[in-house]
Amino acid sequence: MIPLTIRTDLLRMVLPVALALTLAMPAVAQQAPNEPAPLTTAEFAPAMIRTDTIPGAYEVVHWMEEGLAFVASVPSFDEGTAGFIHVLDADDLDPIRQIQLPRRPFALALDRRTGRLYAGNTLDGSLTVIDAKGGQILDTIQLGLEKEEGGFEHTRMITLDEDRGLAFVTSPGREGVVWIVDLKAGELLHRIEGGLWPAGAAYNASAGRFYASGGGIEEISVIDAVSGERVGMISTGDTTEEAAEASQHFFLNLAIDTEGQRLFAADANKGAIYVFDIASGKVVNQIPVGPGTLDVAFNPVRSEVYATWRGTTREEKAGTGGAGGNRRAGLCGKTAHSAACASQQH
Repeated sequence: MIPLTIRTDLLRMVLPVALALTLAMPAVAQQAPNEPAPLTTAEFAPAMIRTDTIPGAYEVVHWMEEGLAFVASVPSFDEGTAGFIHVLDADDLDPIRQIQLPRRPFALALDRRTGRLYAGNTLDGSLTVIDAKGGQILDTIQLGLEKEEGGFEHTRMITLDEDRGLAFVTSPGREGVVWIVDLKAGELLHRIEGGLWPAGAAYNASAGRFYASGGGIEEISVIDAVSGERVGMISTGDTTEEAAEASQHFFLNLAIDTEGQRLFAADANKGAIYVFDIASGKVVNQIPVGPGTLDVAFNPVRSEVYATWRGTTREEKAGTGGAGGNRRAGLCGKTAHSAACASQQH
């Protein structure tokens, strides 16, 4: 597996290349009755393709049609050091090329229609636009404002609307920001301020609704893609005070089930995935995962949720992380594989 330097205050760790291409996955962290036992490393290793050649790997994007995988790499946090995009053969992870960037990329998003790769330069608060096939740097779009204490507002997640030619970018500060970018013009369209630590991102293209998740009283913002206006909020109701220290949850990452109209939020504070019904804004289920719950992805073909966890927290420095799946999560009682339904309902 690619060695990863995980800094959750900066960036989400999407399933690394080795995990993204694996054919077998361990079960969820907390095993329920009738749930299959988690696979050991020795059991699922034969189904994996592995590379250890990329230092400081962060996000991964797979371009299935072209047989390519792109990996954002930041080998050093020293001021002035370069970042890289590693282009790999998706079938065997053999290196094809290495693209050096003047800024350090953490997040990635690929517009498969235009063949443009967007790299989120977290520390510089900007996006670098790259020709995904040729590797040429086409543009840099500055989003974050310079801060009084130095540096820039950070970028984090990038989500694209290829039909409308838009990018949605989150910035997880105490006074959070979401940017909407016109990709055709290479210009900022909207700057939406508000929310505590807006880090996670999910998008419903057919409804034109972008969801940004974080902490605070109202953990998830609902933003109209065209107007850039905040048109709604979703809350657990668990946090009743404005202070950041009072926040009960930190929804670090989001995934969406557009057909079932559900949001899956990875709660780094509680070590669980929270399932929201979008129409009512209510929590319909909680899926125990493990300490340091980090990322979540939804597979609509199999109606499965996948999650990663670090195995450690600020209080618990030692532990083992992992990844797991949960079939038909949020639909309790309909399958033996739904561990959360067997162990806890909300």
